[in-house]
This record gives sequence, structure tokens and C-alpha cells, in this order.
Amino acid sequence: MSLRTRLTIVVAALIAIIVVLTSVFILKTARNELRGGVDSFLNQRTTRVELAIRVKAVDERLPKGFDFEEFLTRPDTVTQFLDSKGTIVFSWPLELPVDETDLSLATGKGLRKNITRQRFRDVKVEEAHYRVLSKGFGNGGLLQIGRDLSEVDSALEGMKQRVLIFGGVGILIAALVAWIASSRFTRPVLRLTKAAEHVSQTQDLTAFIEVGGGGGEIDRLAESFNIMLQALATSREQQHRLIEDASHELRTPLTSLRTNIEVLLRSPELEATELSTIVNDLKQETEELGFLVTELVELATAVSQEKEAFVEGNLGEIVELVAQRFERRSGRGITVVVRGESTRDIRLSRIDRAVSNLVENAIKFSPDETPIDILVDGGQVSVRDYGAGVNETDKKRMFDRFFRAATARSMPGSGLGLSIVDEVIRAHGGKVFVESPDEGQGTIVGFEI
Repeated sequence: MSLRTRLTIVVAALIAIIVVLTSVFILKTARNELRGGVDSFLNQRTTRVELAIRVKAVDERLPKGFDFEEFLTRPDTVTQFLDSKGTIVFSWPLELPVDETDLSLATGKGLRKNITRQRFRDVKVEEAHYRVLSKGFGNGGLLQIGRDLSEVDSALEGMKQRVLIFGGVGILIAALVAWIASSRFTRPVLRLTKAAEHVSQTQDLTAFIEVGGGGGEIDRLAESFNIMLQALATSREQQHRLIEDASHELRTPLTSLRTNIEVLLRSPELEATELSTIVNDLKQETEELGFLVTELVELATAVSQEKEAFVEGNLGEIVELVAQRFERRSGRGITVVVRGESTRDIRLSRIDRAVSNLVENAIKFSPDETPIDILVDGGQVSVRDYGAGVNETDKKRMFDRFFRAATARSMPGSGLGLSIVDEVIRAHGGKVFVESPDEGQGTIVGFEI
């Protein structure tokens, strides 16, 4: 069952419950009002008849114009008397049924003297519905006044039919409106479902959903879906680019290795000088291939390492530890200057990797007798070498994957070290930079968080 159908059913059921409860309340209220009016009329008529009886019993001279017999036989009611023995002594225009309670009221059994009792009840006489008020007298006897409820029943029946008709129409209209409204509300969800199905079937990550701009939950869901598709598309593009670049970079050392191996196979009896040259070439190409594979693995696993939590870390302390480590490995002099407050929210292992790549890059491009200078100024880390420097054109591409300047292509390396730095720093919301020092040779490469 679709979401639109479920919403329609829920809304229609809710409206139906409200209509039914309202209809029941209206019908009960109308019934109570109409029957209350009848009961009030019967009370008034009984009081007047009872008063007339008492006046007639005391004084035969009744008020002028008061005809007792005509009063008892008015056509709007049924009047009936029972004596103290429970015998019907007067009934007009028809006889009302008498039950045990009526007889008890008439005979006064169980009643104290001079205390009257009365009750209302519904009876059927000749298929007609009557409302009857029975009122007993303390000294015996019973007066019964009944009124035909046909008009009341007819009015209630008419109201019931109209309520059923209008209620049913209202429920149908509510269901139709709910269907239209739910269709409108679920349209973005349907588009989202179709887009997801399209992506799963075609692997097309550009099937974005048009956002209505209303700012509701559905629009935010569509925006989140579009952001997810954009992230997936970017990730796929980066994967394709990485694979293309890696295949291009791997082709050169693999071709050289294959060529040298074929030479060795074709010429098993080479001179020592030629054999040494080929073996050294193989060793160099193997090392180059090792560097490339290592950095490819490092770059490919960078995404999984993004799960590392951010913690409060001191950039100055991290840089000093990296400098000490590379001093031991390379024997080069590395100076570290720390200025300002360098505590930041960082991923420790990723920042350590970024600083290590910068230092390793500076050592590679600096003459052996020159130092490496590192400056930590707040959230900025700058690593300076004293090599030949970088021209303005190459500066713009320094952090591209597999980029290697023309002057550095003869050196070992894959061109991935600085691109890894760029990936790490961008994940921290920072930026990387390449500068030429104001004085002297060399290059300043660094980042700022």
C-alpha cells in the first residue's frame, strides 16, 4: 500500500470518526430538546388539570369561561383517570395502557399520605408512539396525560436521514481532498523514490531532484538526497581520476622494468658494465614503483581514515616530533620555531602525515648541506627548503596528483605527497600554499588551519 493511500485512509477515517461523533451528539441533543419540550408540555397540562380538579371539588363555581369537560378532552393530548382501586374511570380519545407501576401509583400502595408520585414513559397505542406522564395523588387515584410523538419521531428521522446524507457526502469530500492533498505532499517522495530507482538501475549520479523551496521536511530530504548524490558523484570522479592518473604513472616504470628484463633475457652474456647499468636501472625503477604504490595506498585509504575523531592538539608539538624523527632518519638539521597559540581541533594522525610529507619533500629538494626551517605561527605551518625553487607556473599545480616539475622528474617520487597534504588540510577546513622566500633560494610550502 502506497504512502498516499495510507495518508488518505488515515485522514478519511479521522474525518469519519469526527462526523459520526458530531452526528450522534447532534441527534441526541435534538432528541433531548424535542422530548424535553414534550415533557414540559405534559407537566404543564397535568398541573392545570390537577388544579381544575381541585377547584371543581371545592367549589362548583369555576372561573368564567372555564369548561372542565372541554379542557379534559382537548385533541392535542390523551387524558385518562384511574380511581383509587386502579380502575379506569375516564379515557379520551383512547385508552392508555396501564402497568403495575401505574396501579401502584393509583392505589397509593407503599406511598405515604398526601405525597404524590409521577413518572414518564413511552407507550405504543394502535401503532402510535405516545409519551405519557402518570401522576398519582396521595389520597388515591391517578392522572395520565399522553401526547403523540409522531411529529417528534418524524422530525428526528428526517434529521437522521439528513445527517447520514450530509455526513456521508462530507466523508467522501474529505477523502477526495485528502487524496489530492496527499498526492501533492507525497509528490517529492515519489520523485525521490523514482530518482533512487533510476540511480540504482542506471548508476547515473546526476539525477538530482528539484527542490520546491518551501523549506519543509520533504524539501530538506530532497536537498539531503541531492547532496548525497553530489558527494557520490564527486567520489566516483575522484576514483576515476585516481585510477586514470595511477594507470598513467604506473605505465612508465612498468614499461622500463619489462624492457630491461627483456634485454636481460635476450642477452644473458652482457658485459659487467652493461649488466650493472641495467641492474641499477631495475633497482631504481623498483624503488620508484614502491614509492608510487605506497602513496597510492595512502591516498586511497585517506577516506577511511577520515573517521578518526577530531581532538584538541598542539601543532607545534606535532611539528617538533616530526622534525626529530626526520633528523634521526636523514641526519639533516631541522629547525623549528613556534609562535602564538597553535592549539587546534585536528585529527592527529592525519596532521602528522601532512607535516611528514612536507618535511620529506623539503629534504628531497634541498642540497645535503642546507638546513630545513619550519615555522609554526598559530594555525599556520610553513616548511622551507633551500633548493632551486619553483617557477610561478608550477606553483599552481604543486598540489595536483602526480604532478612533478620538469626539474624534479629525475628524482624519486610519485607526485602524490603534496596532493595528500591538500586532501588532509581541506578535510580540516584549511588551505595549502606555496611561496617563494623574500630572500635567498628555496621554496616555502605549508598549510593553515
